Amino acid sequence: MTKACGVALALFVVAAPAAAQDPVYQQQQQNPIRLTLEGLARQEWTQDILEPNGALRDEDRWRGRLLPGLEIGGERFLLGVGGDFNYSSDENDDPPPALIRDNYRSRDARLDLAFARIQPVGWLRLEGGRFPMPLPLTEMIWDRDLRPQGAAGGLVFRELGSVQQLGLTVLGARGSHVFDDDETEMLVGAVDAVFSASTESSLHLMAAYLEFRDLGALEPMIRRQNTRVAGLVQDDYRIVDLVARYRWSGDPPVQLVADYCWNTALSESNRGLWLAAVLGSLELSRLRADYTYASVDKDATVAAYGTDDFFWVTGWQGHRLDLGSRVGQGSSVHAIGQLQKFKDSPRPEERDHWVKRLRLEARITF
Repeated sequence: MTKACGVALALFVVAAPAAAQDPVYQQQQQNPIRLTLEGLARQEWTQDILEPNGALRDEDRWRGRLLPGLEIGGERFLLGVGGDFNYSSDENDDPPPALIRDNYRSRDARLDLAFARIQPVGWLRLEGGRFPMPLPLTEMIWDRDLRPQGAAGGLVFRELGSVQQLGLTVLGARGSHVFDDDETEMLVGAVDAVFSASTESSLHLMAAYLEFRDLGALEPMIRRQNTRVAGLVQDDYRIVDLVARYRWSGDPPVQLVADYCWNTALSESNRGLWLAAVLGSLELSRLRADYTYASVDKDATVAAYGTDDFFWVTGWQGHRLDLGSRVGQGSSVHAIGQLQKFKDSPRPEERDHWVKRLRLEARITF
């Protein structure tokens, strides 16, 4: 292990929830004032990157991240504010590259969250500002580290026979990326329901429609693998996203996830599939294994907002295995392996070329 790896792991700071397929909406807190701290320490090795001249190169880097937060209020009314502090061995935006694969500035301190949420009655929830994504999207559509900037409203009804919960959510946002997208708009409507399959299992289904507008305003370096016509296919991302999550709370607990998306605005290169399986839980046991398979066409979704954990965001196919171990209350270490190929590359020699990535991570939450 390199010296940089040791430094990174010593930072012992946390990221957002570990499993890519975990719901990203948060439960209301009962304490009137709550301080939080999440952190991540990561060492990463990426191998066999294919250069335009046919040569292969490797990259390695480390990253430390802190996410302090403050919440004031409770179930009926909540104010939240949070920061995002990053320091990495690389400087990913200096000078600005033609293409940036990260959804963060590697040496940066910025405001991450600033929102107000009200729930005047149990079935109505409203929020505005810069807030956590309220929908349980997978990383194929939305990077869990990005925040919608706008407003959202939701209706939630509980205990409707075999339906534990039925929800309807609408969301409008503008300028939600870390990098410049001030004019880009996102409109979302979704319905989801949780069904009781048995006393130990449940099935969560969601259907969402996402429309992106004014994509020409995206900063060029985050346009990534999407088809470019006069810069980018503008206003041609109208996405239907269907997600199913099955959970079994036995010993060990199991979670199965299937996400299928379809960009209805285009007739080709417009589908995405994300499948995941999780065995175990770091909250209930010491070990957890998380496997993900994905095949995402280059225009299945807007590449600026999907997960940056992989080398490509769209146009790729690959696998990920995350082996995690709890080392204390709210803390864990992870070994993560990835295999990925750029199946929709304009270069034929790259379409069947596998890029390898290994990560060692330490995560903690207070």
